[in-house]
Amino acid sequence: FIPFTFSWQLILAGFLLFRLFDIWKPYPIDSLQSLPAGIGVCADDILAGVYAGACLSIIYAISLSL
Repeated sequence: FIPFTFSWQLILAGFLLFRLFDIWKPYPIDSLQSLPAGIGVCADDILAGVYAGACLSIIYAISLSL
């Protein structure tokens, strides 16, 4: 997901969505954190980023259609 325009609103929304999913830890992010040797810490951050990116792309697509 790379929008054609970067704005502080999109960057802020992406950061806030990532933090929301990283703190809230919906399924399966919460189960990834228990993986051994620090892999779980990285894996849950990656999946939180994927969730945030998906939500941000949906929000961006809806805003373009309005």
